[in-house]
Amino acid sequence: MKRTSMIKATLALAFLTTILLAAPASAQTTTVNVSYSWTAPTTGSAVDHYVVEQSIDGGNWAQIATASTNSYTLAATVSHAHQIRVAAVDASDRQGPYSVASDSYTPDAGAPGQPGKPIRF
Repeated sequence: MKRTSMIKATLALAFLTTILLAAPASAQTTTVNVSYSWTAPTTGSAVDHYVVEQSIDGGNWAQIATASTNSYTLAATVSHAHQIRVAAVDASDRQGPYSVASDSYTPDAGAPGQPGKPIRF
């Protein structure tokens, strides 16, 4: 390849890279906050905290958090089905049975938002 052709190709690549890097990234929502709450057990010892487990798309349950109150906000991935369940734990670290699982919820990011005002350049 000739030196001038190589320089032109390098300049073209640099120009294209500059344009691509200067372009605004589209803001796509990948998670949606979903709030859950549950009632405290009415029998047994006092609750110290809750263990929160999640199942995604019907998969295995995995512990994702502990909560000191009877509510939790999940950052749910868009287009995947989410369920949670909770178990109460007392001050002696004894865990009770898990709750019935929440209804399955599949968040949707919704339609794209409003673009910015067009400007003349």
